[in-house]
Amino acid sequence: MYDGLTLLSLTPCTEEAAKGMTEFAASHMCRLLSEDDELRLPASGGCLDVAAVCSSQAASKFTSSFGSREVNMVDADAGAYLRNIGGYAKPYSAVSISGDVSLSSDFYSDWRDLEARDARVEAAVAASGGAATIETVGESLEGRSIKLVRFTGKGYSPGKPKLVLTFGMHAREWIASMAGIYAVETLAAQAAANSDFLAGVEVVIAPMTNPDGFIYSMLKDRMHRKNTAECGWWGKGVDINRNFNISFGTGSSRSCYSDTFHGPGPNSEPETRIIEKIMTESPMTVYIDVHAYTQVVLSAYGYMTKDHPRKSEYDALGVRMTDAIEAKHGANYEFGAIAQLLYKASGSSVDMADTFGALGYCYELRPARNGVGGFAPPVSEILPASEECYEGILVAISHIKAQ
Repeated sequence: MYDGLTLLSLTPCTEEAAKGMTEFAASHMCRLLSEDDELRLPASGGCLDVAAVCSSQAASKFTSSFGSREVNMVDADAGAYLRNIGGYAKPYSAVSISGDVSLSSDFYSDWRDLEARDARVEAAVAASGGAATIETVGESLEGRSIKLVRFTGKGYSPGKPKLVLTFGMHAREWIASMAGIYAVETLAAQAAANSDFLAGVEVVIAPMTNPDGFIYSMLKDRMHRKNTAECGWWGKGVDINRNFNISFGTGSSRSCYSDTFHGPGPNSEPETRIIEKIMTESPMTVYIDVHAYTQVVLSAYGYMTKDHPRKSEYDALGVRMTDAIEAKHGANYEFGAIAQLLYKASGSSVDMADTFGALGYCYELRPARNGVGGFAPPVSEILPASEECYEGILVAISHIKAQ
C-alpha cells in the first residue's frame, strides 16, 4: 500500500514544529510512521526522529513548508524502500518437533511467518525435556490461538515469585515477537540443562499476543500497529496497549482511524482480556512487555508524570536490566518512567500490571531512534536485539529468585 508514495524523514526539534507537522500530515493525508499520531518531542528532551509517507505532491509541500533541515526525502517509493531494508516474513522449513530437534540460530537470520514462529516455539518446548510446557490461553478476534509457555521451577506454588512476559502486542514490531521466540528457546535450554535454575519461581512467556495484527502487517499493511477489529468505513483495529482498564482514554485516541485508538471501552478486545487473564492467574512479581523501537527500558507510570511510590524499587531493577542489555553488544539503552522519558500513554499493560502489584516494565528494542527504519529494521538486527532482550530477562529472573 506504500508503493509509489514518497518516504520522508521528519526531525522536529521544537514543540511548534512537531505540532505543525502533525497538522500538516493530517490535512494532506500523510501517514506518520511513529508511536503516536501526534508528534511530541521526547519528555526527556532532544529532537524527534520519525518517518512519514505522502503523495509526491504532499511531500514536496511538506519540504517547502518546513525546510530541508527538518524534512528530508528518503525515497520516492516508500514501499520498495521498506521491503529493501526490512524484507518479508518467510517460512522456515528446518523446524521439526519430533526426533532430534535442531534449533540453529539461522532461524534469526530473517523474519519468519506466523506458522514458522509457532512451530519454533513448539520445537523449543518439545526439546526442553519437560522444563517448559505450552498451553492455549485463549483466541484472538479472528479465532487464532494465543499461547503461553510456562516454566515452573521446583517448589513453586501460586503466590511465590513470578515473572510474566508478553511479546508482539503491536503488529508491525516484528523484532519484538522474534525476541519472544528466542527467549522461549533459550530459557528452555537453560532450564533443561540446570533443573535448579528456576527453583521456587515461575516464568510465563506469551510470545505472540496479536497474531491477527501480525498477519495483517505481513499481507496488507507493513506498518499496521493494532489488532483487526473493524471500525469506521475504512478504519481497522484497536491498539491493545491502550485498551486496558487503567486511566482508560486519557492518553490515547478516540478515533478508530488512529494508531492509538483505545477501543469502544476498556478491555473490549479479546487479546486484552487474554493478557489480563495471564496477569491475574496468580500474583506477579515482575511484568515485562516487549516492544520496538528506540532502545529504552521503561517503567510505570505511563499515564502520569509523577514519581511512582515504588520508584526506588523500579529504578534499582530497571538500571540493572538496562546495564545487562547494554553489556551484551555495547548498544546504548536509556532507562526511565514511560511518561517522564517519552510521553504519556494510558491504558497500557505496564500500568495494568502495576495495579496488580507487580513491577511493570517495557523493553523497546532495536533500532535506536531511527524513524525511517524503526519498525522495519534490517534482518541483521534480529539476533542481537533478541540476545540483548534475553540478558535483561535473566536479570529479572535473578531479581525474583532473590525475593
